[in-house]
Amino acid sequence: MAWQDDLYQQISRALPAPASVRPHGSVLTPALLDGWSDLDLHVHTPETVELTALIGTQTIWAFDSAITNGSQVLRMVFIDGRRLDLTIDAGGRVAQPVPAADNNIRFTAAIAAAKLGRGDQLIGLHLTLDLLRRCLEQAMLLRDRDTGTSVHRHGSARDALASTIARLARRPLTIDPRPNVVELAVDLYGAWRHEGDPGYTPDWSGLDAVITRGLGVSLAGNGRRQNGN
Repeated sequence: MAWQDDLYQQISRALPAPASVRPHGSVLTPALLDGWSDLDLHVHTPETVELTALIGTQTIWAFDSAITNGSQVLRMVFIDGRRLDLTIDAGGRVAQPVPAADNNIRFTAAIAAAKLGRGDQLIGLHLTLDLLRRCLEQAMLLRDRDTGTSVHRHGSARDALASTIARLARRPLTIDPRPNVVELAVDLYGAWRHEGDPGYTPDWSGLDAVITRGLGVSLAGNGRRQNGN
């Protein structure tokens, strides 16, 4: 639990008075921690806090932010595969970072991988199906571009992409061996989105790090999934 404790202590020191922070979740039971574990922190503050003041120079690869029962929940995936969940109450807020163009896809993929890595196939499949649906949306946009219209009475040559997704949906709900269903799904998404928008360049390095960390493999020299490769 070295990184969880280090990050907790860093955030604790960075919070200005009278703010406070306490850990919750699996970090309270070190025997339960594994490569898929994140860090859950509950921040009590009446003020708005700058995120960089808490996490320093660590790069956020993807995130999700929501207001639940008056509290802000900010869930982050760092570029090195670590995950941090902050719950902020007492009226305070943490300013969220600028999202990447495909932030939602990135975050969904990271959580899907973590769930499947832990053997939670129900939630893992639910999230993976969302990734596949987003792939189909890109395929439909390509069909619209090909035909010059969004109104279609019949199919087109792009229908073959639906068959590709159908085959992928039958892949095993496991993370190892690789490439797994999550990685293959985001590869399709990245390729099809790039075909429709050449200015878009996929970067799955954070996902690669989540999976690599979860499987307990060394991160050294691991860049296989960067830029969709």
